[in-house]
Amino acid sequence: MIRTLIIDDEPAIRKDLEWLMKRYPDFIVLGSCGNIAEAKVIIPNTEPDLLLLDIELSDGTGFELLQQFPERHFRIIFITAYNQHAIRAIKFGAFDYLLKPVDEEELSETLERLKSESPVQPKLQLEVADAHKKPGLHNRIVLRSHQYLQVVSFEDILYCQSDGSYTTFYLTDRKKVTVSRPIKEYEELLPENWFIRIHQSYIVNHHFIDRFLKDGILVLKEGSEIPVSSRKREFVRQFLTGDH
Repeated sequence: MIRTLIIDDEPAIRKDLEWLMKRYPDFIVLGSCGNIAEAKVIIPNTEPDLLLLDIELSDGTGFELLQQFPERHFRIIFITAYNQHAIRAIKFGAFDYLLKPVDEEELSETLERLKSESPVQPKLQLEVADAHKKPGLHNRIVLRSHQYLQVVSFEDILYCQSDGSYTTFYLTDRKKVTVSRPIKEYEELLPENWFIRIHQSYIVNHHFIDRFLKDGILVLKEGSEIPVSSRKREFVRQFLTGDH
């Protein structure tokens, strides 16, 4: 049984989430509250496994609440009306990020994935959340697949390919890691001195580019051929020649 706590400053949203969660027998709602002050008391007393956490609360943000719990023994699904917080949610080690109004099918898919994955150990979860801040970890990213957390150095990523709301990372050792995040989020996370967006569906590590063909195909050093969108071809040409 996954013990769940709902934290949202809108009573109607809390009520709707409680109603939705009753449909999932593997989850039990321990309670709900609407602000940081209440949550700081309820979380230690109930020891939840999962927080359904709004970002904009009446007395602060969900991020500020999480900073009160550096040793987290719970997973986090952020629920908010504002998608501009998505990248920060990832950096805080969120399991997922859902926009209001919560789509029942999307919630169901997220809860099913959460059930199937092993809980993240608190120490590792903190390392995931804070990796972008730590010396020595600035050249890597943590990818959450359905089965595990994969720590990947930028130098080991050949390219990323989008498939709807999923992104697959192709690595130099011929491994692939698929994560349930759209490629747009990784465009913002991956540094420009390593990666370029060449297509709606592709981000490429430019250190591995071998040649750019006239028909708009990038050939990587290990042989992969990646299409460049027509509107990106001049940008790629300028990037490679140093004219940009």
